Amino acid sequence: MQPFPSATSCDLSILGSPQEADTAGIQHPPPAHPTASSYNPHSFPKPVDLPSVGFHSYNEAVSFVKLYSPLTTMSEFQLAPKDHSHLAAFKRALAPLETLATTVTVTSVMTGIVPLTQAAISSGGPVMMVFGFAFAGLMALSIALSLADIASGFPSVKGGLAEYSRRLAPDHLRRLAPWLVGWLHFFAFATGATSCAFSFALFATSAIEIAGGFVPQRWVTVLLHVFVSILFGAVNALQLNLDMYSIAWHVSGPIAIVMTIAASNKSPPSPGWVFSHFENETGWTSSFYVVLLGLMQGAFTMTGYDAPIHTMHSIENAAVKIPKGILCGFLVSFTIGEMIIISLLFGINDIKAVLNPVISGLAPVEIFVHLIGRAGTACVLVIFICTFFFCGQGIVKACSEIGHELAVSGAFPKAAYMSQLGSKGQPARVGWVCAALSSTIGIMYLGDSTILQALTSAVAIELNLVYSIPIALRFFFPNPTRFQPGPFTLGRLQRPINMIAITWAVLGAFIFSLPGWYPITAGNMNYACVLLLITLSSILGYWYFSARHWYNLGPRDKAADCGFGSMSSDQGVASDATTQEDKSIEEKDLDEIENWLDHLERDLREL
Repeated sequence: MQPFPSATSCDLSILGSPQEADTAGIQHPPPAHPTASSYNPHSFPKPVDLPSVGFHSYNEAVSFVKLYSPLTTMSEFQLAPKDHSHLAAFKRALAPLETLATTVTVTSVMTGIVPLTQAAISSGGPVMMVFGFAFAGLMALSIALSLADIASGFPSVKGGLAEYSRRLAPDHLRRLAPWLVGWLHFFAFATGATSCAFSFALFATSAIEIAGGFVPQRWVTVLLHVFVSILFGAVNALQLNLDMYSIAWHVSGPIAIVMTIAASNKSPPSPGWVFSHFENETGWTSSFYVVLLGLMQGAFTMTGYDAPIHTMHSIENAAVKIPKGILCGFLVSFTIGEMIIISLLFGINDIKAVLNPVISGLAPVEIFVHLIGRAGTACVLVIFICTFFFCGQGIVKACSEIGHELAVSGAFPKAAYMSQLGSKGQPARVGWVCAALSSTIGIMYLGDSTILQALTSAVAIELNLVYSIPIALRFFFPNPTRFQPGPFTLGRLQRPINMIAITWAVLGAFIFSLPGWYPITAGNMNYACVLLLITLSSILGYWYFSARHWYNLGPRDKAADCGFGSMSSDQGVASDATTQEDKSIEEKDLDEIENWLDHLERDLREL
């Protein structure tokens, strides 16, 4: 194989001139934009530099690399002459805020803190709510830093964490790792959307009870859950971008809550009680066990900060902006989370009433009714309900992106149908699948009133496992050929931080499956372990009995879709028409191609 040119000494002449390309039989159209004259998307290293990977012609190689190269993710906006109008300048100024809005929307700390207030106070009390959230946030920071480090080394790479896992995995795990990560990530976000829809329904029925004076039956909650799940799918299908409205709501909402509590509570608890009082109403006698249970609120809340990886791969300077988006979103969410927790605790006048709420059965409602009455509480509930909606629609969008990546790779059932995009380029069909899963899981509330704890525990476990797999692959199987650090790097701290992240994910999978109440009954059992077992059994069972015989995420699938061999529309099975040369592509050749293309793009962006 002819070695590819070094990316560190990249010369644009290797891309070939139009005259050289004409000799090879390629027609070069004139540059689409005046500012893009130095970059031709139809260019490719000259024939002498191409590796022998089994293509029939130079044209096939050009089409293949155009499809697989990260350069193909560059948007027309980047190549077009910049619009210098005031509106365009305003939009460019808001671009970093849009990135932050996406992360804050999906993380949505209020969605994790408010519904779990009663469980958190019962499992450790105020001291665990404040410092347990801080500890869980610190552990989650190790994961965020590790993911930011990896994302910086894989700029403009489509496929998210599943593609990261494929590139970081050794040969014997190269197919299983992205399969597990992709499906686990999809189900985690589907479960997260269910949690948001369920919280929306619970607090909406509470608002009905407070404002209308009657108690809705349980089937009304389920009906509202199904309705808002369908609404999430509709927002995704119509490609309505609500992120800017969402971040405004996520910032102004907590501020309004803090101001309301500060102005209305005439006899707040002492700071000593807020920061040191320990409460145990779980029935368990072990304080250490209760402390572990108290970490649930923070662990569930501080997830979703990987959103920039799925939404920002096509932006300019992605190697810097994606890590910045991850970490800025994380820090903003953590700050808002601690602010909400401390303000809620300073709003408690009677902890026994909060532990045993009689008004709608929700602890936050009990807190505000004692402070500002029923009418004021109904207004506060609107803040909570809209927050749950914004978070849920953002999660469904992220879930649809992940599901679409699975469909494109052939992993999704009816892949050819599910991978088709809507009229505006949105993966609407996969989004409807996510909404349908959310609706189906929500029906479980008819049989188990503690389903919210199971959902939040399952989301925390699944997302932490998803985050830890690419981190573990880089930690246990380091290989400079598969990965080279980008502009944002942890340097010597990489391995210790990775180790903390992996340990937290593994321990979390155990801790968050623990039953929260004693004695254990069918009504208070933590069914997160059941949901996790069903999810993993489905994913690995599908792999063992079927997918391991045909699934192969990577350029070979994309080549087949482009005409270099064909694939089954349902599962991506390579047909008999696949050429022997295509089958002979070696993984090490593909690694070198990918690595060269990634670094070539960096050099091109710096010109």
